[in-house]
Amino acid sequence: MNDFSILLSAAIPAFRAFALAVASAGCLQAAPFIVDEAGAHAEIVMAEKPTRSAKLAASELQTYVEKITGAKLSVVTSPTKAQPVKIFVGESEHARQAGVTAEGLERDAFRIVSGANWLALVGNDWDFTPVEPWGRSHTDWLKNKQAEWMKLAGHPWSNPVGATIYKDYSKELDIWKFDHRGSLNAVHAFLRDLGVRWYMPGDLGEILPESKRIELPEVNRTERPEFEIRTVNRPMLSSASIDDARWYLRIGANDQYGVLHHGQRYVTEQPDQRASHPEYYVLLPNGKRDTESEKANACLSSPGFFKEMVAYARLMFDHYDMPIVSVMPHDGFTHCQCDDCKGQATLDRDPSGHSSDYVWKFVVRVANELAKTHPDRKVFCGAYSTYRMPPLSIDKLPDNVWVQITNGRPIREMDDVTHDGTAELRREWQAKTNHPLSVTLNYTPFTDRGEFRPQYWPHIIARGLRDTAGQVWREDVWLSSGKGGLHFPGMSHLNPYVMSRLWWDTKQDVDALLNEYYTLFYGPAAADMKAFIEHCEKNYAKLGSDSDLTRTAIALFDKAKAAAPTDSVFGQRIALVDEFLVTLRNRATQIRADRPEGLPEFRVINMAQDKWRDVRDTLVIDGRIDEPFWTSYSLRGMLKDVRTGKKPKLPSEFRARWWNGALYLAIRCQGEPGAVPIIGGSQDGDPAIWNGEHLELLIETDKHSYYQIVINPASHIINMDRGTDKAHWSKWSAQAEVAAHRGDDFWSVEMKLPVTASDEDPLHQIIGSMPFKSRAEVLASGKGTSLPWYFNLFRKRAGSPDEESTAFSPLGPDAKTFHDTLKFGEIYVQ
Repeated sequence: MNDFSILLSAAIPAFRAFALAVASAGCLQAAPFIVDEAGAHAEIVMAEKPTRSAKLAASELQTYVEKITGAKLSVVTSPTKAQPVKIFVGESEHARQAGVTAEGLERDAFRIVSGANWLALVGNDWDFTPVEPWGRSHTDWLKNKQAEWMKLAGHPWSNPVGATIYKDYSKELDIWKFDHRGSLNAVHAFLRDLGVRWYMPGDLGEILPESKRIELPEVNRTERPEFEIRTVNRPMLSSASIDDARWYLRIGANDQYGVLHHGQRYVTEQPDQRASHPEYYVLLPNGKRDTESEKANACLSSPGFFKEMVAYARLMFDHYDMPIVSVMPHDGFTHCQCDDCKGQATLDRDPSGHSSDYVWKFVVRVANELAKTHPDRKVFCGAYSTYRMPPLSIDKLPDNVWVQITNGRPIREMDDVTHDGTAELRREWQAKTNHPLSVTLNYTPFTDRGEFRPQYWPHIIARGLRDTAGQVWREDVWLSSGKGGLHFPGMSHLNPYVMSRLWWDTKQDVDALLNEYYTLFYGPAAADMKAFIEHCEKNYAKLGSDSDLTRTAIALFDKAKAAAPTDSVFGQRIALVDEFLVTLRNRATQIRADRPEGLPEFRVINMAQDKWRDVRDTLVIDGRIDEPFWTSYSLRGMLKDVRTGKKPKLPSEFRARWWNGALYLAIRCQGEPGAVPIIGGSQDGDPAIWNGEHLELLIETDKHSYYQIVINPASHIINMDRGTDKAHWSKWSAQAEVAAHRGDDFWSVEMKLPVTASDEDPLHQIIGSMPFKSRAEVLASGKGTSLPWYFNLFRKRAGSPDEESTAFSPLGPDAKTFHDTLKFGEIYVQ
């Protein structure tokens, strides 16, 4: 008896109904069969020139009927007399004669209709054709097609479609992400009716009933997706694993053709553009145009940049026949500080609205210009970063502007406050536009960047999709990447699977969907895996930081692991989850250790208080620490010998401020009179910085542990996210403003560290809430609360004769590493 047979009687009623139908032969002799014990009684009929969708659909149907019954159906382009039952896959003359067409069906919608001796599986199909020039591979683009593009463009612009569209195609399956695939969806729906499930890529993720009989059903139904565009970035259709590509299609994912996301980058990122037009780029607080950073943003007041953005969109509309082009700023947004741009900031708003009017006014200017020549095309921009909130100065966006909200439904939060707040944001944007919204969903923190907590959010997904149905035309889901497929698919498949089913029917019972999943996928461990997954969903935010909740998660999983034989298909599936839990197990052991008593604390001055109103704007980040911003209050911290805790030979002190969503630090390092500090490294990110005198800030927020920022007396900086695996440490940037100053017997540093509460962009800025701690008497009363950060600050005089090292929180004589998070001191606003 196989694993499926053991579970068949425990599956959901629809599945049981199928099992009963195929098992009760004596009651069904009058009904036609597609397959019975005698073999096949049907043939698959498709058009002489089928769409790609219909051709693949016929193959899928043939494959799975054979997997279920052992009988192989023939595929023909004209009905024969060999079999009495005809299965029409895709539109064809023969399906039309039976009265079934795709007329009136929207993209990817389908019909399943039967007659006395036929079944039609017909949907909205359309074959996408790419426009030249486009690269068949990365090499082909660089060596051959890029030159054609540059000649066509006449400007140093990038072409994301021409350069990467080959990734949107499966050679083995001969299908594009942009194809309309209604007939393929119809076949997959019919196979699900028979009990097939594709929970995870590959054979291990497949549920397959076994029967010698498939009855010709009595059916007449039409299905339409509730969300027109259903994009997932992983798995890729072009994945080297054909299992990944097939799963992408089986969950019904698709994509929108066009230039989406950060469209401005394609006008600004080429070196020749930066060299020729520095005036197109943001003016930084240091008075220089940012033509060097990887994600240099544009000056949105630049007339030249405006003209090129419009020209770029027109070229994409005309030559590549794109229906939609993004004019959204580049990632890691920076508000230009030139005279024309700086005053457009609305700093009295929440930080997510500081640049809303600035950015969206630019979008409107571009859209109005494009409407003159292309009134039928869409101009696209995301509500993201400091322009996520709707603009105040624009009552209604032009009719050709379409809006995308980043994380437009909650990702991992179960609380009503978050769901209600996101719903209100959607309502505010809907008031600005006549169109449905698009939402990009960053399923962060990404596990391929070091996140170790299991990510199961099915109920949050169900609630979010119910709330957005009818409001959203496009879901753009970003999942952790395992090359071309899911990262740790044994754990990560459930979220996209649940999404894929609810995209077609948000009203279905998600718990019934999940109970079927637990039963079929985990067998004897179903109840225990359900308990584990529900615990992880409910307590995700505290896993890895709350010792009891973390140990409970491990215990629940271990109980499930013990319930399924290791050599069974259920045990193999559970083993894939176990592979992901290695770091969580280590973390559970680590957080059992309490922080030592007596660690130092430091209070940050909150500049939002009215008493600092007159000094808030006095800061000039030049490294001198001479403004009232710093000098109006004398609270400072001192660094001590890193091992003994005693007063060092050369003292160092620091001050800290919190203002407008940023942590400000000022650090003064005493030196020998006339002595020049030893400087290692000549640029940001240079490892040689460690070879000279430098400061190291290690900081653990309430949401992330931990960041490392290294600064030398020449203002050069190293950014590292130590909370990820080593290969990704240096991909993070604090986006800090830093300046160092050297005096006769000291050197000093001022820095601004932007902080964001959102982890939608984990590669930029410190992620955390404002650190705070109520006064001791308020905490003791039970009315207060505490959410501090933890940090250590080191001064290391590398290269000097004594190489003295000092720290805010000394490590002790037996310390083996500077990176001891349990020795970090507290830092907070009070």
